[in-house]
This record gives sequence, structure tokens and C-alpha cells, in this order.
Amino acid sequence: MSPNPLEAIQAARAAYGRGAWADAAEFYLKADAESELRTDDLEALVWAAAISARDRVMIEGLERLYARHAAGGNHVECARTAFWCGLRNMMTGEVGLGSGWLQRAARHAEQTAPDCVQRGYLLLPGVYMHRGKGDYETAIDMADRAIAIGESGGDPDLIAMAGSLKGGMLFRLGRIDEGYVPIDEAMLLASSQRLSPVVCGVVYCEIVASCCRVLEMVRAREWTAILSDWCRRNPQAKAFNGVCQVHRAEVLQLEGNWAEAFAEAERAGDGLTGTTEHTAMANAAYRRGEILRLRGAYDRSDAEYRLAGEIGVDPQPGLALLRLAQGRREDAVAGIRRALEAAGDLPRKAALLPAGIEIFIACGDLDEAARLCGEMSEIAERFGTEILARVADQGHATLALARGRFGDALPALTRARRYWSEFGAPYLVARLRADIAHACAQLGDAESAEREFDAAGKIFEELGAEPDLARILELRTASKAAADGLTARERQVLALVAEGGTNRAIADELDLSPKTVNRHIENIFGKLGVSSRAAAVAKGLQSGSIGARGHG
Repeated sequence: MSPNPLEAIQAARAAYGRGAWADAAEFYLKADAESELRTDDLEALVWAAAISARDRVMIEGLERLYARHAAGGNHVECARTAFWCGLRNMMTGEVGLGSGWLQRAARHAEQTAPDCVQRGYLLLPGVYMHRGKGDYETAIDMADRAIAIGESGGDPDLIAMAGSLKGGMLFRLGRIDEGYVPIDEAMLLASSQRLSPVVCGVVYCEIVASCCRVLEMVRAREWTAILSDWCRRNPQAKAFNGVCQVHRAEVLQLEGNWAEAFAEAERAGDGLTGTTEHTAMANAAYRRGEILRLRGAYDRSDAEYRLAGEIGVDPQPGLALLRLAQGRREDAVAGIRRALEAAGDLPRKAALLPAGIEIFIACGDLDEAARLCGEMSEIAERFGTEILARVADQGHATLALARGRFGDALPALTRARRYWSEFGAPYLVARLRADIAHACAQLGDAESAEREFDAAGKIFEELGAEPDLARILELRTASKAAADGLTARERQVLALVAEGGTNRAIADELDLSPKTVNRHIENIFGKLGVSSRAAAVAKGLQSGSIGARGHG
């Protein structure tokens, strides 16, 4: 028995009113099958379908709305519906169709008043296009024009959409404080419930993604919580819920809630299946791969990284770090080097550089690691954010450890540990504590080393970070093996010998006389029971008294 059309339309309107988007779309479709929907109901079907990730229903509804408005000669509404039809087609990969609809929208907009807000909306595809090309200045200029039209026409949706895009691009250029101005305005409009449901979801997702991209994790955590709350109030907002879960998984991982983060990334992948949100699906797979790698489940991690790559997201730097953990050093170097060369903007490079530094140090190329440390510092200075400054600190400290300059490493390691402790990122804190312990042990402070090793090990055990637990055991063993009577200065000298330094070069580096350096080397030979520089270096590397040698 067919449903009563009146009952179906009433149920559809009620569902739409309470935000049950999938239910509303279903009821509207049932009512439409019996009797063609009124224009306002057809409009509601379009947005219910959009929020519940039924793209084909949305686009077909927009096409019908356009036909009705065209028959009535309503250029404003024709421009509006053609714009959304074009934009959604473009976003789902139908570039030709999307372009055709946007051109049609532009023709209708030309017939409207000069201050018609639809002219502002038609600037947005150009913003997306120039952003995709990396032409951020042109895109920002277009976003500014759209914002001005939105403000003149009193259209909060346009202001928020253009503002969120502008802020994100300013972030990418390193103009963080400037970028927060339009972003804060867009968030204010969203939180005050002045935006339509679709635009509200778009704006929340755009802003959280922009913050994550430039490692503005304090704001990302705050706004992910707001987005999560919005998604809880809109459980049938399928596409937005999936994107939100991906961002929430990233924050949860950083906060040390790995089990919950993995489950959230799994829910995101399941929920996005069948939608056109391919990037979010790939990011969900990447996040699962990261957690599995940190837990030592390398085969499963590899499968998730491959899935992310197949969907369309570069699985770096995670895949390169996985290859390093698997002992495939050449593959690790090749992967991270290629990713760094292909990085399209500074935020992407900043996300890759810490892994690059770790990989090149592990592979003994300290000169390349030093170059990357320099790049990281330049980006941190340009962006002016504390989080990037601490990331740069950690890179320089790790390099100092590898060169045997343990005293030089401690201040930067301590600054970074303090920052991440205040943020609440236990895994990063534990990594830093392990490095601090290693430095303390090499400087002869066994008590502090044991305290730091114990604290790091406890965190790793709670997280299930098996590879890091194994690393702590290795560092502890090396620290005990390094109890060979070498002083901190002798270890510094030996590290420079490992880099190929002559007595004169070592003297210049450490501000000593060549005679003093020669005496240190004689002491090293005696304590290690060797008679050559090569044998001293080999024994130092084996025991952990010094790190890997650099090239050149």
C-alpha cells in the first residue's frame, strides 16, 4: 500500500525541522513519488540530501529547482541553484558538468543587481581553483571580494564560507594571526546558529582542517570539540560526521587515547563508505596506519597506508617511518626525500620535516639532517607559533645527540617536553624523556637518566608503544655499556673523530688546543683498549658512546 502523500510530506517536514536529515530526505522522496513536491519542499529535499551525503539526490533536486526558476525568469534563484549544482558536481569529480553549471550561474548573475550576493558566491569556485594551484594571494583577493559582497548583502553563509577559506590560506602563507581574524568571525557566525546547516558543516570542517594542517593543535582541539558537539546534534549529517571523526581521531591520538582514536578512525571509514568524501576516507586510513605503526603492528599499518594511497592521499611521512622501523632504510630515505621535494606549501613541508630529520639521522646522514633542521627553524620563525618552535627544538636536539653534543641537546629537549606536557600529549612527552635520559646517561648523571627512562617507559607501556619500549631497552643497555670511563668531553671528541675530523679541526670546533685534543684521544684509546682512531670509532658506535656518523 502506497504511503499517504499528505502523511509523508508532514513526516518529511517534521524530520527536517528536528534535523533528522536522512529521514527527511526519505520521506520527501516518498511524497515526491506520489505527487510532485512544492518548490519549498523540493528545496528542503535538496539540503536534507546534501547533509546526509546523498549527492545524486541533491544534484537532481537542484536541476529541478533550476528548471522551475528558469521558467519563471527568476535570475537570482537561477544563479543560486546553478551555483550549488556546479560546485557540488566539481567536488564530486564531475568537472565538466560543474564548469557548465557555474558558467550558467554566471550568465544569470549578470542579469541581477550589482550587489546581488550570488555574484559573491560565484567567486568561491575561483577561490578553490587558485588555492589548488597554490596561488594563495589571488585566492585571498577573491575571498575578500566575496566577503565584501556578503557583508553588503547581509548574507552570513557567504561571509563564513569565504572567511574560512581566506583564513586557511593565510595560515598556509605563515600569516597565522592575520588568518585568525576571518576564521574567528566565521566560527562566531557558526556558533551563533546564523548559518544554514550545510554551510555550518562546511565551515566547521574547513576551519578544523586548516588548524590541523599548520599544527595549530590547541585551536584544533577546541574546535574539533565544537564540531563533534554539532555532529552529535546532527547524527544524520553523514558526510560531516565522517570528516569530524577523522579530525577527532587525530586529536585523540595526540592526547594519548590511541584505542579511542583508532575506533573513531574506523567509524569514520565505515560511515564515509559510499560517499564522495574520498579525502576524508583516505585520511581515516592514514590515521589507522599511524596508530598501528606506533604499536608495532607493521603489516596492518602497511595495509592502511596503501589504502590511503590508493584512495588518493600521499601516505607520507608515516610510510617512510614505517620503512625505517622495518629496517628498509633506502626505501625510507627515498620516500621522505620524494615527499619533501613534492611538498606544495610550507605547512605540508613542516609536517614532513621532523620525520625527515629522524630518518636521515638514523641513516647516518647528519649533514642532510642538519639542512632539514635549518628549514624547520626557518618555517617556525616565519609562522611564529610556539608549537613549530618546539618541533624545531626537538629536531636540533636530536641532531645534537647524534653528534655526541649531549649538553647542547638538553635545553631544547627540556623546552619541548615542557610544552607537550602542558598540552597533554603523552607519547611526544615520553619520546622526549627517553632522549633526555639518554643525554643524562652520556653526561654521567645516572640517577636522572634512570628517572627519565622509568617515566618514559611507563607512558609507552600504557600506550602499547612496543617499538619505543624496545628502544628504551636499547638506550639503557647502551648507557650502561657506555660506562667506559669516557668523560663528556672525551665523548665529544670521539664523536667528531667519527665525523672525520682532524685534531686541528676538532680543536677549532671545541675551542681547544691541538695538544689538548691529542691528549683526549690518547685517553680514549686507553679507556677503550684500542690503538687506532677507526677502532675507537667502531667501539664507540657499538657501545652507544656516540651516535651515527655524518657524511663529509
